[in-house]
Amino acid sequence: MAQTINTAVTRTDAPRKVTGTATYAADVMPAGMLHGALATSSVAVGTLTGMDISKAKAEPGVLAVFTHDTLPDYKSVKGFYSGGPGSASFWPMDTAPVRSYADNPSSASYWPMEDVRIRYAGQPIAYVVAQSAAAARRGAQLIEATYDVSESHIAMDPEQSFVVGAGEDSKGMVVTKGDLARGLSSVAQIVEAEYITPFQHHNPLEMFSATAEWRGDRLTVWMPSQSVRTLRAGIAQAYGLAETSVRVISPFVGGAFGSKAGVTPYAMLTIAAAKAVGAPVRLIVTRPQMYTVATFRPESVQRFRLGADAAGRLTAFEHIEIAQTSQFDQVVNAGTHITRAMYACPNIHTEQRLSRSDTNSGGFMRAPNEMQTFFGLESAMDELAIKLGMDPVALRRVNDTDRHPVEDVPFSSRSLMQSYAAVADSFGWADRTPEVGSMTDGDWLVGYGCATATYPTNILASNARVRMQGTGQAYIELAAHDVGTGTYTIMAQIAAARLGLPVGACDVVMGEADLPVAPISGGSTTAASAGSAVHDACLKIGRQIAAQVSAMSEGPLSGVDPAGITLENGVLKAPDGRSQPLVEALASTPAGEIEVIGEFRHKAMTDKMIMTTFKGGYGSAGPVTPEMAMFAFGAEMVEVRVHRWTHEIRVPRLHGAFAAGTILNRKTAHSQLMGGMIWGIGSALHEVTEIDKPRARFLNTNIAEYLLSVNADVREIRVEMLEERDDYVNPLGVKGIGELGIVGTAAAIANAVHHATGTRLRRLPIRMSDLVGKA
Repeated sequence: MAQTINTAVTRTDAPRKVTGTATYAADVMPAGMLHGALATSSVAVGTLTGMDISKAKAEPGVLAVFTHDTLPDYKSVKGFYSGGPGSASFWPMDTAPVRSYADNPSSASYWPMEDVRIRYAGQPIAYVVAQSAAAARRGAQLIEATYDVSESHIAMDPEQSFVVGAGEDSKGMVVTKGDLARGLSSVAQIVEAEYITPFQHHNPLEMFSATAEWRGDRLTVWMPSQSVRTLRAGIAQAYGLAETSVRVISPFVGGAFGSKAGVTPYAMLTIAAAKAVGAPVRLIVTRPQMYTVATFRPESVQRFRLGADAAGRLTAFEHIEIAQTSQFDQVVNAGTHITRAMYACPNIHTEQRLSRSDTNSGGFMRAPNEMQTFFGLESAMDELAIKLGMDPVALRRVNDTDRHPVEDVPFSSRSLMQSYAAVADSFGWADRTPEVGSMTDGDWLVGYGCATATYPTNILASNARVRMQGTGQAYIELAAHDVGTGTYTIMAQIAAARLGLPVGACDVVMGEADLPVAPISGGSTTAASAGSAVHDACLKIGRQIAAQVSAMSEGPLSGVDPAGITLENGVLKAPDGRSQPLVEALASTPAGEIEVIGEFRHKAMTDKMIMTTFKGGYGSAGPVTPEMAMFAFGAEMVEVRVHRWTHEIRVPRLHGAFAAGTILNRKTAHSQLMGGMIWGIGSALHEVTEIDKPRARFLNTNIAEYLLSVNADVREIRVEMLEERDDYVNPLGVKGIGELGIVGTAAAIANAVHHATGTRLRRLPIRMSDLVGKA
């Protein structure tokens, strides 16, 4: 390929972003557009006994106030949700049956405003339409509701948990290999501990929004989405429309991290309201409402038992994950299938459990299971290393493996220990003294900690349309999304590399459901899957042009067997050494341009997986196939400083080394990994959704009190990306990096805090108050 791959390419959309000309969903204002606003429940559980909307209707500018009794069409279309109480939403698992947004496109089974039941605080109870956004919000605030309040519980009870699913649905949720009891009976050391992570909520810069416009039976929806195909499929199913009658447009997404996947209630309410008033309606969800009208990271309890012999080799591994879910869904961001894949062990037992509480349904939040499960796993590994008197890196090296410990298939590539070697050299791990509290700098206690990072490689079917002109311009179209990671640039790079064009000559169009199918932008799948489809399209262009020019009576490749012509760096080359630039060859053809559809279909994909993706779902063939286990790996090391008297916690240095196959763009990849590591600092030290237990409410529903990392919290962060080749995962060798950086950070920080202070903290976030009287 031409040298546009694995280089630092400046984002093609950068000028549009910094000048404000990039169009986001809420920037679109159809002619005659009205504005919507939500009124939400002030209680968590109960029954709506009355609602006075007279003041809202009298508010100047308010045109309509819809309730569960008065919103036309809404009740009749909610049946598209195929589940119900006890239904489940699964993140792909190596042994679980395929579940997807195609089977269940909604973010929750309980649909607000379908009746008088109140299932969680902040549940929408009315929808106001007005001539301005301010009037709509004033109207929503003037609605007076009365309730018959019932008892509620927002914090889950781990002792009231249950194994996910039943029968075939529980496959992969309880896994046993070997004999755990035997593995625990003859150990030199054992760690048995519980690690707790809190509720966390998405706070993307771009607010949640939806704009809907009906023209007869044709509907257009502008909405920030991680899967325009999923959204279109869900809407079309709900209204009994052909998918060709529904347009979903999302050209740019200003941050998503899982919060903008699937079909959300606020979108469906807006669509129904627009149909009812006969005009386009736009809703921009307020920041506090973002905590209850979409999804979040559920709280979790991670229970580990690790046993090892005197040499540090694991003899027993048990991980029981208990995660919170709502009263009406089983939302499973399964993590045990990742943890049991990490280290060699003959005796393994894992369980995936849920515990219900009175909230809206949770969902995906970046590294949706890896962040919390690896806080537990990597903290437990650190505790085991201390008990054994081993260096924490040495313990991981002893237990490294080239085969999946349960599925017994080789890893397609695994550069975990190479990552540790690289980061140890960068960080200066050799300077660490192992004794707790042995490293100080004046009044600061200094600690070093490390942790493994990983992320599964998920591969999905994808198509892409590429049109190339003899003038040296290419157009790439696919229903993928740019969620802020630079996807426009990456797709242009791939095309440029194959076709021999400058990146700037490759124009990429994405973010519309009518374009060729691409998978959901989540799970670090877009570059690998959609990028492979672009790659395939370019190869097809090379073959088709080769066939045309070889058949010509004149030209550099005239008379050459086209089967022997290869495309290398934008040049068609014959076995006898003759060649012709692809652009020149295309220009010599009668049409002077060519258009093809590229496809990516990994050999491990079943027909059901491909069909699921084409229906708008998540038909992943990874991370474990019958032949290989596919994961990206990394290692993180952190320096923590804790003030001896004030217990202030600082993170002056955080280094990471990562191996994720081919790196397409070293500049955007570096930013993604660095951003993930910074998010990890926030998860470790700041980020938590506080709860009001008596009233079952989320409290800090704003970005003034919902603490995020800022510049003062982020000092020196170094990212190293290792060269790694993986020919199994896809033609590009891309594993995906989008969520890798966050995975190990919280555990590394907790381990460093223990090294500095001797206090082992097993609950996130770690606060100064946790160290008072201990450090």
